[in-house]
This record gives sequence, structure tokens and C-alpha cells, in this order.
Amino acid sequence: MNRTSRATIGTAGTLAVCALSTLAGCGGAIVHKRGDAVSLIAQIAAVVSLPPRLGFGKAADQRRVARRTGDTLIDATGGHAILPEELPSTDPLLIADGLRALGEDPAHTLTFSVIAARADRIERIAVSSSSGGVRPTHRFSDYTVRLDVRLADRPDILGSIETFATAFTNAPEIDSQGRAVGLQVAIDEAISAALRAFAPHLKAGAPFPSVVEVSARSEASALSGALAAVDKLRRLQVLYPELSSEDLAALASSNAHFLIVKAGRLASLGLAPGDLVSGMGGQKLGGRAAFARTLARGNIPAMSVDRAGGRFLIGQTLVAQSQ
Repeated sequence: MNRTSRATIGTAGTLAVCALSTLAGCGGAIVHKRGDAVSLIAQIAAVVSLPPRLGFGKAADQRRVARRTGDTLIDATGGHAILPEELPSTDPLLIADGLRALGEDPAHTLTFSVIAARADRIERIAVSSSSGGVRPTHRFSDYTVRLDVRLADRPDILGSIETFATAFTNAPEIDSQGRAVGLQVAIDEAISAALRAFAPHLKAGAPFPSVVEVSARSEASALSGALAAVDKLRRLQVLYPELSSEDLAALASSNAHFLIVKAGRLASLGLAPGDLVSGMGGQKLGGRAAFARTLARGNIPAMSVDRAGGRFLIGQTLVAQSQ
């Protein structure tokens, strides 16, 4: 259940932007856009997702939100996304240098930073009854999200998006159909509105593979053997609680870098859910965002794919498609 909220998660910087901006409703979101933003955001080629900042929850909650936000941005930009773990630093003064090292132009790259707040409330349900019994109650959590947009080589805010979502308290983060609930609904809506307003030519296109990624921290673990697999599985379960333990255990006990959840555009090459994917010939695939950027350029990296029936190799170039 969604509705628009005009409550701002306020800072002095945002208030200054609001004072200079025009206010417009955009698909259920409130968009604040600086008057000169259009002249500054021509030819945007990529978007950096900075780590979300939550005013609630634990460290594991923040890591899950960051992971899902990155997945949303990869799909919504047509693969032209950069995640914070790819950069040596997310310090605003150092982001530009990190982007240049990746071959990206900071002057044509946006950064999206999310701040989220939660408020809990109780509502009593009106019941038509002559017995005068106690009315049932429902507990809700209301989430307010603000997404700030900047150019990667400038510290000032170009604009902000505000969204709101509500869900039953203690509702799952992902429902049984795989759809986002509560906080992630508001974040996804903010990303969609921000792209429409600030980078409208970056479009989703053909679906990208949905993958489970082994984190660099897990790969760099000093543990070995069964202990390393258990440690990797524990980290994966924190980040991907909606997936089955069997699938995550298969990835944790392998040397693969990705587990395919949905093959997307790679289905035409024979990939399927449950496949374990790693680089071929000692080559690293990089993170899931780097993998998506390779696909967005029309290329397929050399991959080794393991499944129950055996192993096969992929390594070819797709006909480049305009993104």
C-alpha cells in the first residue's frame, strides 16, 4: 500500500535545494529539481549507488537494503550502474578518481544516495458489533525515503526525490511472489522517479540476469575447507534470506562467483536458474554490476557454467545493441 508523503527527512542542504526547486509529483513520488539541473546532466552514462543510510535496523538490514538497491539500479539503468564496493572510497571527494579508474567519466555520472526513516503506528479496526468487545488492532511501519542526486564530480545536490510506503510491522521484506514490501517499495519508486527526472535515456531494456554474488570479503576469508564454506553460507543467508538454503549452500561450497536466480538475457545462451558461474581460465568476472556493464556493451565474458548435468563453457561477443 503506497501513498505520497510530503514529510521531508530534512537537512539544511535539502531545504536549500527545495527553496530553489520546482515541486512536481512524479509517479507517486515528489521530485525536487534544481532550476539549472537540465543544463548540467546532459549525456549521463552511468549512476553510482552509494550505501543507503537507515535511521533504524541493524548492520545486516543495511547490507540487505544496499544489495537490493544495487540490484534495482542495475536493472533500471539498463546495466549502467556502479556499486560502492567497486570504488576504493565513497568519500565525495574521492569518488571521481575511483570512477576514472573504472574507465567512467565523472562529469557524465550521477550518484544516488538514499536516506530512510521509519515510524511505527497502531490502528484500531472499526467493527460493527453490539457486544462492545475490544476492537482488533493492526501495527504498521511507515517508511519515508529521500534520494539525493548529484554529479559524481560535484558535491552540491542537483535534486531530491521523496517517496513513502507502508507495510504491516514484521512483514517480510520480500513477499511470497518475490515482490518488494515496505521500505524497498519506497526505494525502488525513488530510483525510478530519479532516472525519469535526471537520466531519462538510461532505460531497463532486456532483463539482466538476477544473480547471487559471493562478496569479496567472503572470497578473501582466511578460513579454508568446510569452515570457509560455512562462513560463506552464513554471509549469503544474511544478504539473500528469501532464497533457499539448498541453493545458497551449493554456491557456498563451490568456487563459483555467481548463482543464477533468473537467466534474463542469458537464457538464449543456455543459462538457467541454479547454474553456478565463474570466470574461465583464471579470469575474474568482477562484481554483478561490472558483469551487467559488460552485457550492456553487447559482450559476453568467458564463463565456466556448472550444473547438475555437468559443465559447459561460454565465451562470445553478442551483437552490440544500443542501450
